[in-house]
Amino acid sequence: MKSNQHLEDFVNAEKRFFCSLNTKIDWDSERWNVEDWLFHRGKDKYLVFNAALRFSGKVPNKLILPKKGKLPHPYIDFVKAIVVYFKRTKEIGYVALRNCVIECRRLYIILYNRREQSPAQLTRWHFEEAILLLKEIGYKNLFDAATCLKTIADLIDLKKIAPSPIDFNHGIKSGNKYYHYDSIKSTDIDERSGNDKLPSFEALKAYAVCTNNPIDENEEILLRTIDLLIAMGLRGNEVTFIPYDCWVEESLIDKKGKKVKDLHGNLLVNVGIRYYAEKQFQPRTHWLANQDIPLAKRAVNRLKLLTAEAREALLWQEANSCKIWKFDKQELISDVQMKTLLGFNRIIYLQGYLRRHGVTSVKTDKSYFEYRSEKSRDVFYSKIYRAGDVEDFLLSIKPDAINLKSKDGQIVLKTSEILPLRFQGAFRFKRKANTFKVFVESIPLQKINGALGSIPGAESLFERRNLTEADGSKIKMTSHQPRHWRNTLYELAGMSNVQQALAMGRQNLTQNRSYQHTTIREKTKLHQDFLGFDSVKDKVTFLRDGVRNKSILGEITETYHHLKAKHGLETADTFLNTHGLAIHLTPFGGCTHDFSQSPCKKHLQCWNGCGHLHRTNAPGETERIKEQLRSSESILKKMKSDSTKPYGQDVWVKDLEMKIKNLKKALKLNPSSTPIQLFPNGKEITKPISKRRNSSV
Repeated sequence: MKSNQHLEDFVNAEKRFFCSLNTKIDWDSERWNVEDWLFHRGKDKYLVFNAALRFSGKVPNKLILPKKGKLPHPYIDFVKAIVVYFKRTKEIGYVALRNCVIECRRLYIILYNRREQSPAQLTRWHFEEAILLLKEIGYKNLFDAATCLKTIADLIDLKKIAPSPIDFNHGIKSGNKYYHYDSIKSTDIDERSGNDKLPSFEALKAYAVCTNNPIDENEEILLRTIDLLIAMGLRGNEVTFIPYDCWVEESLIDKKGKKVKDLHGNLLVNVGIRYYAEKQFQPRTHWLANQDIPLAKRAVNRLKLLTAEAREALLWQEANSCKIWKFDKQELISDVQMKTLLGFNRIIYLQGYLRRHGVTSVKTDKSYFEYRSEKSRDVFYSKIYRAGDVEDFLLSIKPDAINLKSKDGQIVLKTSEILPLRFQGAFRFKRKANTFKVFVESIPLQKINGALGSIPGAESLFERRNLTEADGSKIKMTSHQPRHWRNTLYELAGMSNVQQALAMGRQNLTQNRSYQHTTIREKTKLHQDFLGFDSVKDKVTFLRDGVRNKSILGEITETYHHLKAKHGLETADTFLNTHGLAIHLTPFGGCTHDFSQSPCKKHLQCWNGCGHLHRTNAPGETERIKEQLRSSESILKKMKSDSTKPYGQDVWVKDLEMKIKNLKKALKLNPSSTPIQLFPNGKEITKPISKRRNSSV
């Protein structure tokens, strides 16, 4: 069959490509360790191609689940080929590929119940059955799973693996508001878009209480890490991998190479924090605003102090591989010595823990003992262990080092070089658990989200202090909400999209829109202000004030401040009075470009003989024409006396002479209640409809 041949061609092509990558992964393996192939962060590093798949809900009685073991051929090769294809063509990461493998394994369960095992046997029915199964078990991420299944179905159709097109569409709507469309007519103008992505006012107030009143040092490590998340507005994983040597201070240097000082003689410095961008993986510096510096500085300094003990232990372990502590293998140590290192309150609990894991004592030391309890006077004597026996057990349960690696697999930061560190078990606040002072880890993002209340079952910072929302409900924040909150503040403050992207460490400007959660009233306020002028004089005054204080950006502003710095305030103001007249208003903002000075044949060529310009009896009109005439004559005089003769000067001289001639003509006319056309034989800048060519758009 052609479909089988297409399947074989697809698998062989992707297999050849995969083998050429030198990933050190065996294609035929049931578990792929993709740590050195797929760029990701976290402990998960395997893609599993097993037929058995666990379900979070109750499995329907009619469904027969496959036994544990490899997916059969050719289905397993098909799944692996999908992974390689999506990685090669879409450049998606580990999590997306892992989810794709899981959906392929779910599809196989449907095939297995029909005693089928080839992807060429897949039909639309199999995909619809997979959706029904997910609905029946109450799968919460139904939209994501259905979207992934559609992607797989589309690939099968593209490669013609099935005999007939699957043409699968699921029709499931996402619970995320990001995918919803609401008509502007049905929207409250004061309703903030994406409000669920922002922390509430009560949540921020509650966090301020928490961060200024830590319960203990372990909680403070967590709080200071979240402080950096809020102060910088970074992604969660970027904050958890901030380097130890992160603080940056650079003095401001003037054009002469000298350091700039303020009026009090203090050096002016830019302050920032170094980090590694999660996307594009580039070393960057996040420059802090003045109001963020105290919060960030306290966080960095306290983290260095609070993690000193853990960092020292980890540095020793990194320098002494296959070792946990400084005890010699044959050295005898007591449970009293180990009690603090392994985080146990009593030797009774430590003895039970070691006994359960097969670590036996060498002898008993009756010089130290504990009672079982106050009521029971049973005595437990201290025990002596061989250090090597305990160390071998600890090595077997030691967590893998979470180093920061680049996309090519090179270690960029060792765990000991990461600023936020903790002993294992340090953040288990809800129940009294052991803090193993022999195991040091970086702070996983899950712990931050748990502390902020977004993970069920984890006691949050707020619950620990009985802090709630205004309605008494649980405070729930996520690690990504501070990023949305900070970007929204930037938008409300009037920062441009380029400035916002730079501040947020973002390369794609189009992504700004997803983080700007403003109301319709806030979005249109500035536009309404532009349209709210009572007169032309108000518009021009608004433009000139904006140019002077740099609240309006553009070519005129840049030229004005350049002239002010080079030739003085008088020259700059003369330029502004001459050219700062054209503020072109639209319903969507103001355009400050002076079209009369740039050869544009459609806008604002009033004094170059525009046939549409009329004198009216509007108050102040004659005065403004006289002022424009004086400014133009002054500029023309300076240009003619300039001995340097810059390139293109003759064009501007000719332009000014034409304007001056027409301005004098306009002053000779006496306007009445009826407007007077200034240039009856002027250019038809705007053609009448009868003379226009139809547009091809």
